[in-house]
Amino acid sequence: MASNRLEDLNDLLFNELVRLDQDDIKPEELNHEIERAKAMSAVGNTIISNANTVLKAAEIYDKRLDSNMALPHMIGLDDNSKQEAK
Repeated sequence: MASNRLEDLNDLLFNELVRLDQDDIKPEELNHEIERAKAMSAVGNTIISNANTVLKAAEIYDKRLDSNMALPHMIGLDDNSKQEAK
């Protein structure tokens, strides 16, 4: 994967679907692709879950009542640098 965007994940999953849909695939190759697809799906679901968590944090942060509220650094929407400058 060239970068870490959800767009890239989408492309990878659709490419795997194309490989699974080949009419001339041998049974042993199909079994390999099925296992690969299961692994890709599991990792993909984890990535999507993390993205949803970040999105929810951004929504909460956007609706905050306290303008001095800071999110934990691990969320990736760190606004602490602006707050430390105050």
